[in-house]
Amino acid sequence: MPHVSSKKLKTEHLQKLYNEFSIALEKSSKKSVKFFLNDFLTHTEKIMLAKRFAAIYLLSQNVPTSYISEALLMSPSTISRMSVKYEKGRYSSLLKMIKNQNIWTILEKILRAGLPPRAGRGRWKFLYK
Repeated sequence: MPHVSSKKLKTEHLQKLYNEFSIALEKSSKKSVKFFLNDFLTHTEKIMLAKRFAAIYLLSQNVPTSYISEALLMSPSTISRMSVKYEKGRYSSLLKMIKNQNIWTILEKILRAGLPPRAGRGRWKFLYK
């Protein structure tokens, strides 16, 4: 879990920092955004953001919250909070940006990780262990 300092910045300073961060992201090209985020985010933050991204997308596809919670290994309360925000239209700009991308193939790989193959050789191996 990411650590947030107990020492609070003034709201105006925090807003200025956030604006500068936004500008830095906007200026970076498509190729360099990946490197920018790799340098900037910790491993834990990358996981947290990727799970949130997947949860928001699954909510937009009307996937049940219980399934999202189990599949992404997130707490039901977190998914419920995100669901309420989604219903209020909180993530609409994010969903507009990813609307044309094929997220399902990525999510299927994530959700099927560790599961036996659907067909073919070796699908029942786990029964004989």
